[in-house]
Amino acid sequence: MTKHIQTALALLVATMGIMIAAITHAQSPTASKTYTAIAVHSLPGQSETFGTIVKSGQNLRLEYDEAGRRVIQILLPTVGAMYFLDPKTQTYTEYLGPSVPATDIEGYTSPCPGKEASPSCQHVGDDVVSGVKVERWALASDQSGKPLVILWNSARRRALRQDFPEGGSMVMTFVAMEDLNGRFAEHWTIKHSIPGSDVKSGDWWFDPKLRVVVRENLPSGETRRLDNITVGPVDPALFQVPQGWRKAEPPAAVLQNPVAGSE
Repeated sequence: MTKHIQTALALLVATMGIMIAAITHAQSPTASKTYTAIAVHSLPGQSETFGTIVKSGQNLRLEYDEAGRRVIQILLPTVGAMYFLDPKTQTYTEYLGPSVPATDIEGYTSPCPGKEASPSCQHVGDDVVSGVKVERWALASDQSGKPLVILWNSARRRALRQDFPEGGSMVMTFVAMEDLNGRFAEHWTIKHSIPGSDVKSGDWWFDPKLRVVVRENLPSGETRRLDNITVGPVDPALFQVPQGWRKAEPPAAVLQNPVAGSE
């Protein structure tokens, strides 16, 4: 089970980053915040990997195959719980941590590591990027005493521009609203520049109704997307451990607080 947990945690950061990094400000508590989708992730030169997402409010279920074995992860941030389920053995592992209030997930958030401004993470002004209001933040850096400056948009949980201490930048520019499999999404380009290197480009699509990133083609060559998005009610039982399953002890070498760090 240790291998499954490590893989699931990595998938949470990578494949699921496309979704958790943009936890929703939904328009409707029953429709916009409840949906299913297929998460597809690929790295340069590697085959695509697939996982099934079920999202209801703040609750998330991820299901995928690992070496022919089914693995399920359930994340319940507002109660501070995360579960890894092994359907083959009908066992589960539970991880408990501090609960995350729904208001913290859905409301305003800063880009600071601790979610609050500090001497090392300061709001220094306001700006506009492609017609979108952003906040200018300066984050302390070890490089030459210069800060990392980012133009932050809380609604998208995204820095629409980053100016790095060494002189490079990551700049996003709005292109147009586009139809992706029946859903309209904001299409943004990404330009990543590093002094002495060629500029690398990427693309980013954001669904403003679901408040979730539905596709990313990153400058690194990594890609992530959500396919077959179906909006509507889901079975609440999908976020519960099935009755009769045996609880297994978690391995010692796991994240200290996997739940609190999930957003």
